[in-house]
Amino acid sequence: VGMVCPDCYRDLNGGASSPKRSFIARHWHITYTLILINVVVYGLQQIIPFRWVHNLGMMSGPRVHHGEYYRLITHGFVHSQTDPMHLVWNMIYLFIFGVSLERMMGRWKFLFVYMAATVGAGCSVYLFSYYRGAVGASGGVYGLYGAFFVLLLLRKQKDTARLFILLMGIDVVQSLFHPNISHAGHFGGLVSGALATLLIIPFVKKPESSESSEPPQQGLQRRFKGRY
Repeated sequence: VGMVCPDCYRDLNGGASSPKRSFIARHWHITYTLILINVVVYGLQQIIPFRWVHNLGMMSGPRVHHGEYYRLITHGFVHSQTDPMHLVWNMIYLFIFGVSLERMMGRWKFLFVYMAATVGAGCSVYLFSYYRGAVGASGGVYGLYGAFFVLLLLRKQKDTARLFILLMGIDVVQSLFHPNISHAGHFGGLVSGALATLLIIPFVKKPESSESSEPPQQGLQRRFKGRY
């Protein structure tokens, strides 16, 4: 039976022991940072008059056309100033899918997918809803939907993927009855999130081969605990 030898380990690593990360570094997620930014920006929207923050950050096709490209990103951190539930629901879904995907992908790959989805949502609004302004994190959240679906397919969790499609379909149908929903943004975010996930798959740590034989329910539980 082998024994742990700290001195030998230090020798192999040039005399340095493995660094210990702080509690915050081990338990803090990029998802929490994104939520915090959205909440702070919404607070500024309520404090600063004349809808200045809203108008500065919202997605606007004509303004992007005139060089304000930052709006492709900032629209994802600004929400309806008169409807706090717009922020609340987006943050709930960001938390639910964000933390899980971050554990599966890793922090920075998750951030790449989320930001790619946000930019993709803005580009879709520019192409298909040019004169209609758009705000909200839902484009990025729909990108997480796309990422989650791609990972389910790659893990061959077909039963779970079908259930996910059903839930997604219900959400899409419900959104059709709300006139203020940016369907172009949702579509662009969904597609961009899926494509960004496919792009980073070669750099994502793969699961143990034994997991592929598990039932979908058990596999889903394990997936929330480990990395993809």
